[in-house]
Amino acid sequence: MPRWLRRLGKWALTAALGVALWFTVDVAAVSEALRGARWSWIGLALLLLPLNVALDGWVWARLLRRGAGPFPARQLGAALLCGFTLGIWTPARLGEYAGRAFCLHDTDPWTVSLSVFAQRMIDMLVGVVAGLLALLGAVQAGWVPLSAAWQGAAATGAVTAAGLGAAVLYPGRTAAWGAPLARWVPGLSSRISYFQRLRPRDGGPALAGTVLRYLVFTGQFVCLTLALAPGLPPLSVFVAVALTFYAKYLIPSLTLLDLGIREGGAVLFFEIAGLPPAVGLSAALLLFVINVLLPAAAGLPFIWRLSLPHRRSSPDPSPPGSVPWPRPDRLPPAAPLSLTRD
Repeated sequence: MPRWLRRLGKWALTAALGVALWFTVDVAAVSEALRGARWSWIGLALLLLPLNVALDGWVWARLLRRGAGPFPARQLGAALLCGFTLGIWTPARLGEYAGRAFCLHDTDPWTVSLSVFAQRMIDMLVGVVAGLLALLGAVQAGWVPLSAAWQGAAATGAVTAAGLGAAVLYPGRTAAWGAPLARWVPGLSSRISYFQRLRPRDGGPALAGTVLRYLVFTGQFVCLTLALAPGLPPLSVFVAVALTFYAKYLIPSLTLLDLGIREGGAVLFFEIAGLPPAVGLSAALLLFVINVLLPAAAGLPFIWRLSLPHRRSSPDPSPPGSVPWPRPDRLPPAAPLSLTRD
């Protein structure tokens, strides 16, 4: 990729992030909600952001270590922030995989991407299980009727949680299920070998760290809600927040900037819990600014210094697995010719 084109892309990304902050967030609605807000609760949500990011990086490092070995904390932090920056511009945050792989360019990109995928599946497992518990509580409280739609939502979550739980507990056996497919897809066997190297003891610490991180970012949501409406019951707020993330994990996100499902779910589930929907929407937008836009902005300097790998101008024509002939300028010096026998 030409150097000027990479620089132009970085400038465009920087400008687009500022434009996104201005146009995607309803500044008037948020400012109206913030007029009577308790800033101590908002400050607490901001203070929890570094812990949220640190736990995200710690869990990823545990999973990446099995496939690529340990990395310096500074390099992992840069890769994490690059992933945040590129992730908000792609549906389902797929750019997060590329951002982390670009920063760890000396490592197999498939190993990096699969470690991120494994982490996000553990995130989904924790969020779905917590959402199922919240849904059970909502049924017991009479907020949600036992209709076919809600039973289907619960069944979908239960099946998803069971499948993800089996994958976390038995990663090698889960990867073996793809062995028949690997016979027909060239290179697939070597790419999914990362999952075969994972062990159940790798999933335990990652699962514990993910549970703690889930409590942190749902706690941020609760703090922002109480900042906007201090008199709301915290338990009802937490149930509404858990159900909001339950919907976010189960519904595929096809929007840019990670907007839509969380905000719409907050309106729906806050109303179900008997809470003001406008407060849920404003708190969800504030959470988007704190947990998505701020880390993405922090990753911009690392994106700016990122050196994308250059493509070789003359690819090696040798077939895979062959030993290439040495170049003439790299041959060792010839030994002096001797006509006598040893």
